[in-house]
Amino acid sequence: MTRYVTVVTVLVLSVFALGASSLRASPPIGAVVQTWHYDPQSNAVTATIVNTSQKDITGYNITLKETYANGGVRNHEMLFDYVGRIVLVQEAKGTVDEALFRQQFGDGLFHPGESKNEIFGVQPGLKDFVAVVDVVAYTDQTAETTNSDGLQRLLAHRKAVVASTRAANEIIKAALADPNDADPIATAATKLQQRITVWNSQQHTTLDLEAGEMRGVVAELKAISARSTNKRDALQQYVARENARVATLSPHAELKTGDRLPSC
Repeated sequence: MTRYVTVVTVLVLSVFALGASSLRASPPIGAVVQTWHYDPQSNAVTATIVNTSQKDITGYNITLKETYANGGVRNHEMLFDYVGRIVLVQEAKGTVDEALFRQQFGDGLFHPGESKNEIFGVQPGLKDFVAVVDVVAYTDQTAETTNSDGLQRLLAHRKAVVASTRAANEIIKAALADPNDADPIATAATKLQQRITVWNSQQHTTLDLEAGEMRGVVAELKAISARSTNKRDALQQYVARENARVATLSPHAELKTGDRLPSC
């Protein structure tokens, strides 16, 4: 899994208790599904999401109901989190990659009045498709929701990314603190991989670590090792960058919310 800050994170959750009435009755919040198109050749639905708020959006949750010609119904949710793009664009400032990143991501935000397309894979024989945006997170660290569970998943994911980045930094700083360690990058990478292995072997009731985030750190450390002559200095620069990343991401993991109850 690529590091969280470089890609859109998409989380899929099956929710079989949702009904069509709850999807259609909820009042709209700061983003809406304006249109959708089903391509039976690729079995994909392209939905156009519009930011109808007056604020920049950093992420949202969509609840979906798919009805099929054979009578089958699939209810589930998808969470799209773009907050990492803010970090990516900031890190690219002043580098040779800045123009490329800005061409691809702009400033990393979903601005008022803008639209974006999301693609959903579906099963053959789709007859009807209902999609409702029920969580919206804004760049001012506020959120609107008609789906408290969806909001909590967004917050849990963001907090886990921040916690994982901090934990990785502590492991790296511990390796740097040993002046006799000739290869602190290799030491840190090994310790991180051990942390991932232990976490994966345990059962968890809450998301307190993003294993994919840590795997991304291991990959980055290996890349730094391959291209750097002074590995210790390169590692210190990496820690400083990660500290700045945490400072940017942390406020977005603590959102002030204004829940809206679905209409009857």
